[in-house]
Amino acid sequence: MLKKLFVHEWKDSWRLVGLMNLIVIGLTLIGCFFLNNETWNAMDKNEFVAVTVVVYMMFFIASIAALSMVVSIYFYVRFYKNLYTDQGYLMHTLPVTPAQLIWSKTFVALIWMLISLVVMMSAIFGLVFAAMPGAERADFWRELCDAFAMMDFDGRIFLLIVLYILLAIAGQLSNVFMGYASISIGQTFKKQKVLGAIGVYIGLYMLIQTVSSYLMMFFTMAVDPYSMESNMDDINFMIIVFAIVTILSALLAAGFYYLTHSIMKNKLNLE
Repeated sequence: MLKKLFVHEWKDSWRLVGLMNLIVIGLTLIGCFFLNNETWNAMDKNEFVAVTVVVYMMFFIASIAALSMVVSIYFYVRFYKNLYTDQGYLMHTLPVTPAQLIWSKTFVALIWMLISLVVMMSAIFGLVFAAMPGAERADFWRELCDAFAMMDFDGRIFLLIVLYILLAIAGQLSNVFMGYASISIGQTFKKQKVLGAIGVYIGLYMLIQTVSSYLMMFFTMAVDPYSMESNMDDINFMIIVFAIVTILSALLAAGFYYLTHSIMKNKLNLE
């Protein structure tokens, strides 16, 4: 049944988020094309070209910002409408468990959030790289190849890459479940459920950011790779940081999931 819920959720949600990603990709390709065209280089001499560049950059930045926010908000809204409004009466009468309802939506949201993250990072890198003069591009690739050649591939680089991927997944998963937990807490309010959910989300976000900032500050002070007494290099330091943040993100995701599941199972209120 989980597979059927996943397929239904995917078919019902891919159009908007897919279109948002295609817009960012399209704007990136347009920018890369014109950055390699002589017309773009005439912006200092031609006012029309200069205005076009400014307008394009506004659209590009807006598309990146919209993609980063709209994807999360879109899946939060779907979660609320499908499970805590009138549609919830139908969803909760299906022969499925609360866990299956939650995970079917979580898998789809997580996949699209990771896709959007890759698209955003690729778009920014692609545009910056295309803006480099030809000589600087060659120097960039040469320095990058030299850096890889000088690296000590003793397994630590591979571990760092794996931890980075796990961190991206755990971070996005924590983000998804924090939104779901906020919505679930908000629906327990007698009035202003949506505003309550928004308030809970903002409060949780500020709390997590504050605690994370202090934890990272204390950790950096306790384990400083640049201190005279430390024998730790940058790679080992990054491995430790990535591992700790990944574990904390996974624990947060688990806590938010448990809270969401508990409320949906024991305190469901669709009135």
